[in-house]
Amino acid sequence: MNVYDDVIDPTVVSHSVCGHFTTTDYLELIVIRTDVLSIYKPIRSGRLYLMEEHKLSGRINDVALIPKHSNGSNGNGINLSYLLLSTGVAKLSLLMYNNMTSSIETISLHFYEDKFESATMLDLARNSQLRIEPNGNYAMLFNNDVLAILPFYTGINEDEDEDYINNDKSKINDNSKKSLFKRKKGKTQNNKVTHPSIIINCSELGPQIKNIKDIQFLCGFTKSTIGVLYQPQLAWCGNSQLVPLPTNYAIISLDMKFSIDATTFDKAIISEISQLPSDWHTIAPTLSGSLILGVNEIAFLDNTGVLQSILTLNSYSDKVLPKVRVIDKSSHEVFFNTGSKFALIPSNENERSVENILLFDENGCIFNVDLKSEGRLLTQFNITKLPLGEDVLSQKSNPSSVSIIWADGRLDTYTIFIGFQSGDATMLKLNHLHSAIEVEEPTFMKDYVNKQASAAYNNEDDDDDDDDFNLYSDEENDQVNNKNDRTFGTNESNEPFTAQELMELRNIGPINSMCVGKVSSIEDNVKGLPNPNKQEISIVCTSGYGDGSHLNAILASVQPRVEKALKFISITKIWNLHIKGKDKFLITTDSTQSQSNIYEIDNNFSQHKQGRLRRDATTIHIATIGDNKRIVQVTTNHLYLYDLTFRRFSTIKFDYEVVHVSVMDPYVLITLSRGDIKVFELENRNKKKFVKVPLPEILTEMVITSGLILKSNMCNEFLSGIGKSTIEQLLFTFVTADNQIIFFTKDHNDRIFQLNGIDQLQDSLYISTYQLPDEIIPDPSIKQIMINKLGNNSKDEYLTILTFGGEIYQYKKSRSRHSRFYRNVGRNDHPITGAPDNAYPKGVSGIERIMHYIPNFDGYSVIFVTGNTPYIIMKEDDSLPRIFPFGNIPIVSMSRWGEGSVICIDDIKNARIYSLNQDNIYYGNKLPIRKIKIGSMLQNYKTLNSIVYHERTQLYLVSYTKEISYEAKAEDGSLLIGYKPELPNAKAFKSGVLLINPKSWEVIDELDLPDNSLVNDMKSSFIQIDTRTKRKREYIIVGIGYATMEDVPPTGEFHIYDITEVVPEPGKPNTNFKLKEIFKEDIRGIVSVVNGISGRFLISQSQKIMVRDVQQDNSVIPVAFLDVPVFVTSLKTFGNLIVIGDAMQGIQFVGFDAEPYRMITLGSSITKFEVISVEFLVNNGDIYFLVTDRDSIMHVLKYAPDQPNTLSGQRLVHCSSFNLHSLNNCTMLLPKNDEFPRDQRYSRSFQTITAQVDGSISKIVPVKEETYRRLYFIQQQIIDKEPQLAGLNPRMERQDNKYYHLGHSLRPMLDFNIIKRFKDMSMNRRSHIVQKLGKNSNLEVWRDLIDLEFSLRSLKPTDQN
Repeated sequence: MNVYDDVIDPTVVSHSVCGHFTTTDYLELIVIRTDVLSIYKPIRSGRLYLMEEHKLSGRINDVALIPKHSNGSNGNGINLSYLLLSTGVAKLSLLMYNNMTSSIETISLHFYEDKFESATMLDLARNSQLRIEPNGNYAMLFNNDVLAILPFYTGINEDEDEDYINNDKSKINDNSKKSLFKRKKGKTQNNKVTHPSIIINCSELGPQIKNIKDIQFLCGFTKSTIGVLYQPQLAWCGNSQLVPLPTNYAIISLDMKFSIDATTFDKAIISEISQLPSDWHTIAPTLSGSLILGVNEIAFLDNTGVLQSILTLNSYSDKVLPKVRVIDKSSHEVFFNTGSKFALIPSNENERSVENILLFDENGCIFNVDLKSEGRLLTQFNITKLPLGEDVLSQKSNPSSVSIIWADGRLDTYTIFIGFQSGDATMLKLNHLHSAIEVEEPTFMKDYVNKQASAAYNNEDDDDDDDDFNLYSDEENDQVNNKNDRTFGTNESNEPFTAQELMELRNIGPINSMCVGKVSSIEDNVKGLPNPNKQEISIVCTSGYGDGSHLNAILASVQPRVEKALKFISITKIWNLHIKGKDKFLITTDSTQSQSNIYEIDNNFSQHKQGRLRRDATTIHIATIGDNKRIVQVTTNHLYLYDLTFRRFSTIKFDYEVVHVSVMDPYVLITLSRGDIKVFELENRNKKKFVKVPLPEILTEMVITSGLILKSNMCNEFLSGIGKSTIEQLLFTFVTADNQIIFFTKDHNDRIFQLNGIDQLQDSLYISTYQLPDEIIPDPSIKQIMINKLGNNSKDEYLTILTFGGEIYQYKKSRSRHSRFYRNVGRNDHPITGAPDNAYPKGVSGIERIMHYIPNFDGYSVIFVTGNTPYIIMKEDDSLPRIFPFGNIPIVSMSRWGEGSVICIDDIKNARIYSLNQDNIYYGNKLPIRKIKIGSMLQNYKTLNSIVYHERTQLYLVSYTKEISYEAKAEDGSLLIGYKPELPNAKAFKSGVLLINPKSWEVIDELDLPDNSLVNDMKSSFIQIDTRTKRKREYIIVGIGYATMEDVPPTGEFHIYDITEVVPEPGKPNTNFKLKEIFKEDIRGIVSVVNGISGRFLISQSQKIMVRDVQQDNSVIPVAFLDVPVFVTSLKTFGNLIVIGDAMQGIQFVGFDAEPYRMITLGSSITKFEVISVEFLVNNGDIYFLVTDRDSIMHVLKYAPDQPNTLSGQRLVHCSSFNLHSLNNCTMLLPKNDEFPRDQRYSRSFQTITAQVDGSISKIVPVKEETYRRLYFIQQQIIDKEPQLAGLNPRMERQDNKYYHLGHSLRPMLDFNIIKRFKDMSMNRRSHIVQKLGKNSNLEVWRDLIDLEFSLRSLKPTDQN
C-alpha cells in the first residue's frame, strides 16, 4: 500500500512544434517534457514566456499541429490548429483549445494497439512513430510493420454520403478500437474533423516491404505519397558479407477513399530502388526529393526515385556503394546515428531551387546540407559544419527535438528551438547562415564511380541502372560547373556568420546518481544570527554527461541572501517608510505591550524621539501617502495623519477595533471588527485631513471580513464610457462573511460587482452585478485576497486567496476576457499549505498567516506569506507560479526594504534583510534547483557519475568519467593486428574521484585512475575498526572495473579511503581535507556495486557477493560470500538485510549473520526482472522491495513468510506494478516526516526517492491501511467522474503492463498526482465525494493529504510547523 508522487517535474524536452493552437495573435511554441505540455510565447528579443501548461496522465510520444479547415480565422488569415498527441503503444488524441473556458478539449480518441497486434506477428514496439502529411490531411502512426492512417476532413472536394455528413452520433466505431466524435445537433459539414481510420500491413504496400526502418510523407505530389525505407531481409553485422547492400527504398502513392463505415485506399508504386547500405535509417523529405540519412553517408533521391548523389561523412563510409556520384566529405568525421534530428529551412519564394537542411549530431554540432537543382537535375550537394563558436551549445548533447520558430530569408536569419537530452533546451539564433556555407569551396558534381560498386552491380538490371546513370552526362556537368560560380542563397551581405543562444529552459536530466547532504545549511550562522536555512538537508544529484555534466542541488526551501541582521527587544510587526527616494524610518510595534517605536535607518537604527507618533498603542498599519509627503498611522482605534517629521495634522477615532487596513494613495480603507468598513480620501489641496468616501448603501447589509484597494481592468466592460479599454481602474474590493468578493469604484452610483463562484471555489469565475441574496449565512473561510501581477520580465495577473485554514488558491485572469478568472485544475501544482475545517490547526496556530505583496524582490513580483512555515509565491518567465517554503525559521512580520529586498522578523525578535539568491538557482519547478558546475575550462571532468556525502566532514565525493581514444591492445600491451590508428577510434573510459568542499564547490583533492577504468559504485559507510570497543569510522568504499577488449577478461579493484584534516593551502582555507588510502585490492572480475552492512562492507565481484571486515591494522579479510545468477546491477542494505538486483534474474533477499559469519537467502522473486535499481520499502515492520526494470516499470514485492504459497517467504509476493513515464536510474531510502505522529508502537517511517533520465524525481510513500482505503476511493472517483486531459485513463496508463495479472488488482500503487486534484475541486464537489466515505471523513482525508504532501519535511528537521 504505497503512494507515488512527483517531487520534481520532468525537465528534458522530448518534443516541440510551432504553430497556432490557442491564439492567432502570435506564433506559439509547444514543448513536451514527458507528460507535461507547455505552450510558450516566443519573443524576438530572445525570450520564452509561458502562457499555458498542462500535465497529462500518460507519456507523450510525439506531437503535431493539424490545421483547421474552416472559416475561423481571426481576420489575419491564420486559422487555429488542432493538437494531435501520440501516447501509449498506439494511441492518438485530437485536442482543441476552448478560449471561452481557457481549457483544452478532447475532440476524438483513436486506439490502435489491438488492431496492430492482430495485424502483425511481431511484438509491438513500446512507442509508435507519428508522421503528418505536408498539408495536414493525414496522420500516420506506424509500429514495426503495421501502420494506421487517420484522414482529416478538409471540406474540399470530398464525396460522401448524405447520412455521413449529417450524422449526429456521439460515437462512431471505425477500424480502430474506439473513435469518439463529439458533435452537436445542427452542426454543419465544416465541423467534421476525421474520417474513419484504416489499418494497413506493410505487405499490402508491396510484397517485399517488411522490416521497415522509416516511413515519411513526401512533398511535391498532388496525392498523398509516402517514402518507405525497409529491408526485405533483416541485416546485421553478422551477415554483412552475404548481403552487403540490404536496404530498399520505395515511393508509393496512396489514393484514399472515404465512406461512412470505412476508409479504403488504392496504391501505386512510383519507384523502387534496391541495394542500399544497411546503415541508412532515416528519410528527411525535401521539396524536390528526399535525403536518406545514414550513419556514414547521406544520399539524395529525387521524387522520381532516382538516387542522384551520395555524401560520405567519415572514414568508415561503406566501400560498396551504389554507382552514383560519391562526394567525399569524410574529413568531417561525423556520424549521424539513428534518431538524429533534422530541420528543413523554409525556402525563399524566389529561390525554390535552393534548399537547406540542418542536421544535428549527438555532440551538439550543427551541419547544413545545401541543395540546388534545375528541374530534376541536382546541381549542388554539399554539407558544411556551422562554426558555432566555443561557447555555443558547448555543454549540450543528444538533441531530442528541433523546431524552427522564425526564418527570415531576406535577412538570412533563423531562430530555432533545440531540446537536448543532456543540457538545457535552447533558443538559438543563426545570423547570416549562408556566409558560413560560402566559407567552403563549392562542390562540383563529378562522375565518381566506385569500382567495387560497379562490380556489385553485375546483374540483369545493369542496363536500367546505366540509363539512369546517363542522366548525368559530362555535358550536364559542364553546365553545372558554370552555374556554381554564382553566390549561393539570398543573402547578399558580407556579414560573417554568428550563432547566439537567446534563452535556455533548465534541464537537470539525465540524473545519474543522488545523495542527501547539506547545501544551504553549511554555515551555522550568517551575519551573526542563525542561518535561516539551519539544518536543512538537500537532495544533490549528478546530471548530464560529457561537457554538460554538473551537480544539481534540490533545495528544501528558498535560500535567501542575508544582507544585514538586527536584534530587537520588543517587536511583533515592522514597517519601512521610504521617503525622498530612500529608506528613512523603521517602525515597529509590539501588540503584547501595546507600544510602537520609530528608528532612524541612516543613524545606525537609533530611536527617533521627535514628533507625535502614537507610541503607546499597537500600530495596525503605517505608510506614506499624498505623493510621499504625508504619513498615515492606523492604531487599534485611531487614524492619524502626519507630515514627514511626524507633526500631527488630524485624528479620526473609531468606535470599534480596527482589524485590517489597506492604503493606496490617496485612499485609506479600514475594516472594523464589527464587520463594516470606512474609506477615506486625503484632501487634495493642503493634504492635512481625510475626507470620507461615500459607500454604496447595500454595504450596510453585509458583514465585511477584509478589504483591499487595487487597480485592475477586470470591471471595465461593466463601466460606462470605458468598454473594451484595458486601462486599469481603481477598485475598492471586499471579502464578505459569506465568502463573496465584491468591487466598486469611487463613482459607483450604488452599483457594485461580485466575483461569481468564489464562495464555492469553482474552476472558473466571472464578474457580474451584485445581487443581494435572500439570506446571508455567515461562514467565513476566505481570510485575505490579492489581485496583482506576478513574474519577472513577463508579469501576469492572478487572484490569490488565503483561507483561515492556511490554504492558498490561485486563479489566472483570462487573456480573452478580463472579467473572467480560471484555475487550471489539471496543472495546479501548488503544494498543500493548509486545510479547511480546522483539520490542520498546527499550520495556522501561534503565528498569523498574512500575505504581503512585494512588487520588486530582486526583479520578481512576489507574494510572501508569514507564519510558522513562511511561503513565497513567485513565477519564472517560463513557468507557472510556484509556492516554496521560505527558509526554515518562522516569519512574524515583514516589509519592503531598499531596491529589491525585504526585512523579516522571526519568532525570537531577530530581523534579517533578505534578497533573493539567484546564484544559478531556478525557481520554475516544484522545488528550487541550484545548478553547480564542477571544474573549469582548463580542467574538465566530463561526465559526473556517483555522488556520496561524507557526514563527518560535510564534504561530497563525486566520481567522474572521461572518454579517451581506445587502443586495441593485447594482454602483453602490443597493438592488435589490423588496428589503424589513423582512423577515428572507438571510445574508452578513464575515471577518477573528486573531493569537493560545498562551501566553495571547489575540488580540494583528486584521485586519478588508469586508462580503461570505470568507477561503477561508491558509498560512504561506517565501518567497525575495533572488534573489542565496536568503534566505527566513516570510510569511502570505491568499486572499480577495468575493461579493454573482448578477448581479455575484465578485472577490477576496490579502494577504501578516509578523509583526514590537513593544513590548508595558503589563501585557500577550504582545502583543509585530503583523501587518505586505507586499503586497496585487485579483483578478478569487475566490482559492480559496493555497500556497507553491520559495520562491514560488501562488494559484488564477478558472480559473487563478498562481505569483508576491516581489521585494526587496516587490513581487510573476507568473512562471507554468496553466489549470484548473472550480474549485480543494484544492491541495497537495511540493517543486516540485503536486497540484490540482477540484470536478468530479478531480485534476491538475503540476510547477513556475524555470529557465525554467513549469508542466508531468505527469498527471491519468481519473475525474472531486468533490474536497474532496487530499494527497501519499510512499512510498519513489514518488508517490501521497490524494483525498477528496463521497461520503465516499477514493481513492489513483499517478504511474507506467513502467507501461504510463499514457501515460508522463499517466494516474494508480487504486490503491484506501476508504469513510469521514463527510465529510472537510481533510488534512495529516506526517513519520512510524520506530520501527525503515531503512537510509539509504530516503528520509524521511511520513503523511497527515485530519479529518472528525463530529469524527474519522485517519491514512493508507504501508508496505513485506513489511509490507503480513503485515498483509493478518492482516486477512483476522480478517474471515473472527472474529465481527463487528452482522454487518457490514468488507471490504464499506470497499470497496463504484462505484470498486471501478478499483482493484487485491488491494491495498486496510488498516484498522488491524481489524488491531489481533490484539493482543487469546488467545495460542493469535494463534499459530495467525502460524504460517501462516512462521518468525519473530511477531516481524515485532509490529514492524509497533508501527511503525504509534507513527507519530505524530514529534509527540514527543525521545522516547527
